[in-house]
Amino acid sequence: MKTLFITVLLSLIVAGVVTYFTLPGSSKTPIISWVIRADPVRETQIETFHRWLEENDYPAMELRLDIMSRTKQDEKNIIQGVSGVAGDVLDCYTGQVNLYQSVGMLEDLTDMAKELGFEASRTYPAIQEAMMVDGRQYGFPRNVGIRFYWANLETFERAGLAAPPDAWSFEEFERIGREFVQALNEPGEYQDVFFIRPLSVWDRVIFMRSLGIDLFNETMTRSNMDHPIHQKVFQMYYRWVNELKIIPTKMEAEGLSSSSGGGSRVEVFLFRAGNFGLLAMGRWGLMHFRKVGPKKLAVCELPNGGFRNTFISYGAGVIYKGSPNKDLAGYLLKFYASDVYNNQIVENADALPPIPAYTEKETFLNPPDYPNEWGLHGRIREMTMDLGIAETYCPFVLLKPVSRYDLDATNKILADRASISEALELAAEFIEKDIQRKIQENEKLRLLYEKSIKDQAEIERLRNVGKLVPLELISNPFYRRYYVEMGWSLPEGGNES
Repeated sequence: MKTLFITVLLSLIVAGVVTYFTLPGSSKTPIISWVIRADPVRETQIETFHRWLEENDYPAMELRLDIMSRTKQDEKNIIQGVSGVAGDVLDCYTGQVNLYQSVGMLEDLTDMAKELGFEASRTYPAIQEAMMVDGRQYGFPRNVGIRFYWANLETFERAGLAAPPDAWSFEEFERIGREFVQALNEPGEYQDVFFIRPLSVWDRVIFMRSLGIDLFNETMTRSNMDHPIHQKVFQMYYRWVNELKIIPTKMEAEGLSSSSGGGSRVEVFLFRAGNFGLLAMGRWGLMHFRKVGPKKLAVCELPNGGFRNTFISYGAGVIYKGSPNKDLAGYLLKFYASDVYNNQIVENADALPPIPAYTEKETFLNPPDYPNEWGLHGRIREMTMDLGIAETYCPFVLLKPVSRYDLDATNKILADRASISEALELAAEFIEKDIQRKIQENEKLRLLYEKSIKDQAEIERLRNVGKLVPLELISNPFYRRYYVEMGWSLPEGGNES
């Protein structure tokens, strides 16, 4: 038996060695693992990357996918990162550059970016700071997106309505929404047509910003979850759901989609079928619409309370600090900044290209194969450049619990299980407890928090006496833009005369 066991073991070892050395690229070509979500465009992107390497006589390597879970993304990357076994290039989203760097798992790319030509300064101004931590660069975007509404003009026509305006107030949005649902639902019958799907926390933050506040204050030391303006936004949301019925309740939304998740394919199906007139989604929605419709489309901003804005976000590549192939992995980020990659993003509509200059090209503005889209892309570009403000990342609390507290408050409010003030005050209390817990556990964060508290006090003092606030006191990207546009701060580099 012992001899049999040893024989089997040796056979398995030999087979494993043979398998390893016969894998494509395993014997001679370095392998770069790309940790990213599955997507139909990935295969084409990998083929283009390999061809680009060869055509430019760059170092040989093989790029392989390591498919990332949509729901366990942070957990997987952080656990593997601190364990020393993460992939070479990690795909991350808004706030995750800061999150991953906070646990010390990212390579400082500042010098590499200069050498290979993917400096943060090459991408959109509104997200350049999101690639940086303490003045050092840690990532580069593979695509960029903003949040806006797609309008199904076929459904609007059935309702006897014109296309929605490019920009509109809350009052205009509410009026048109009421006309829309009244025209397309039979009185007394089960309602299956609504103006839009339930709002996400990010939709409501855009609304809050349009009224002058963000989810966190200027220094991100306190949440505005219980702020009177946020309560006003919820009063409006409650009326739209429970009184005017232009947005479905949670139960009604689940009844339409058989799921509370609202995945993009389900959303697109309901939007195409006419169950919703508007769909909040980025340019990447065209990857669905080009296949299944609708073909008659318009784009417009989310409604606002005076200060027009939207979120600009990103999917970005970062390099794992423990990667044995860091120098080679940098070529994938260089690829993101290349002509061939940006043109590919323009063509396949996978959001916006990383380099904004490509949004000025005729192939972006008026894609030759899709004349029904002419005019739409230029408007998307305008919204991106004029209205896009980065999402807020608070260094003192994780995004997931904040989203969870917000969702719990939303469900209670819309189901009449708590008043607006009660639910939002409780959520704010939970966030504050999380902030205090985190700064007590991390000395570096505690020192940053104490400095930021002093900065917040100085901001409020200057505002109270009507003096300009230096931008360096403000860390929240929304307020950095808002203060300048309100005339409360000078632009970056400006001097008070």
